[in-house]
Amino acid sequence: MNPKQLENAIKNLGIKRVINFNGTEMKLACLLRQEDRRPFQAEWWKGKESYMVAVDDNGHFYLRHCGGYIFKVDPVTQQQETLAKNEEEFLSMISMDS
Repeated sequence: MNPKQLENAIKNLGIKRVINFNGTEMKLACLLRQEDRRPFQAEWWKGKESYMVAVDDNGHFYLRHCGGYIFKVDPVTQQQETLAKNEEEFLSMISMDS
């Protein structure tokens, strides 16, 4: 992962925070620096090593699986959706707020 790419994404989050995926617009509320990440833990989250990388305005978690891919988790329904094959691809998906 390119730390500079992540730092730029965090710095620009105020104006560049939208991800469009399969026709759905998601607005990121925060991105976590690598040094601030911890293993994701929840009662319903068992046997999957993942780290939270972002949260959106609707309370969805964006996790990085130990295999590298990024997926979105809805904490209410516990549904998962893979968004990107790696963190670089995920960060490149972030665009300007309309």
